[in-house]
Amino acid sequence: MSQPQQFEVLILGSGEAGKLLAWHMAQSGRRTAVVERRWVGGSCPNIACLPSKNEIWSARVAHLTQHAAQFGTMITGPVTTDMAKVRQRKRNMVEGEIAFHLHNYQTTGGELIMGTGRFVAPKTLEVRLNDGGTRVLAADQVFLNIGTHAAIPSVPGLEAARPLTHIEALELDYLPSHLVVLGGGYVGLEMAQAYRRFGSRVTIIQSGPQLMTREDPDVAEEMQRILSDEGIQILVAAETLNVNGRSGEEVGLTVRTPSGEQQIEGSDILVGTGRVPNTAGIALEQAGVELDGRGYIRVNERLETTASAVWAMGECAGSPQFTHVSHDDFRIIRDNLAGGNRSTRDRLVPYCMFTDPRLARAHP
Repeated sequence: MSQPQQFEVLILGSGEAGKLLAWHMAQSGRRTAVVERRWVGGSCPNIACLPSKNEIWSARVAHLTQHAAQFGTMITGPVTTDMAKVRQRKRNMVEGEIAFHLHNYQTTGGELIMGTGRFVAPKTLEVRLNDGGTRVLAADQVFLNIGTHAAIPSVPGLEAARPLTHIEALELDYLPSHLVVLGGGYVGLEMAQAYRRFGSRVTIIQSGPQLMTREDPDVAEEMQRILSDEGIQILVAAETLNVNGRSGEEVGLTVRTPSGEQQIEGSDILVGTGRVPNTAGIALEQAGVELDGRGYIRVNERLETTASAVWAMGECAGSPQFTHVSHDDFRIIRDNLAGGNRSTRDRLVPYCMFTDPRLARAHP
């Protein structure tokens, strides 16, 4: 191993908490490096929050246009959606976000290193650079902001079918003729309604007894009614037994429901059944960082890990999976490093699902 380059602050992952901490530390005069595998600024501006809301807004425009007569506006020709233009509008927004983030790194003095990091010793990271070569980095303080990725259920044939996750769904330049959505949570419902409004036939398959399993039954029932009225087929308490075919071409699903087995034929599959922490394969044990039973980084109420001078922030630390929560994780660490005594205990977390109508509330 080559001699490590020494930093005061080393951050693995450039998501919400990671980038804010990097900019803050660098502006404070600390020699700071951020290692990012792919998404400058993390998932929110690239593949999640902002891009999905961008496309959801395009879908709302399509919906309003299709129902313009209700508002007194007469459309004389057919209404169609150009998905390539929808995607380009989204891409333009993402490009602007990336430029904003790169500008902030330049003006604050934080060094952004594009590559894949793996621990080789306590507070020491070997980085395989995206443009070739390696660097070994060490720091006095290390912060982990490595996020999560979409979980693919262990259904026979599902992985071989190459299903869409939210990442691929936001990159489609065509309209699926029949989109089958596995999962009745936030990602599944937002994308299901959007693609229905673009013009796809949509089926939602939810394994639990209701949509949005953490919501009250009356709320879930009303959301199911709203989506059903828009022409979305919804199966609850439905177990997907197997999948055949290839998403984007032709797929078939065998589903067990309370009324018996059903065969669902579609063109594309979107998986929205939960998240998995990005903690595998980076040798956290070399850093002395322990995981919990679900694979998330074990932290205390101050977001300190089991390793000295190593913190974890955002989804990888088991924090609720919202950008504004990761932002608060940054504030907790920033203030505590300055002598404060903030914690994650007893914080109320507001959240919103961007269906139409939106669903928002707060929970502890």
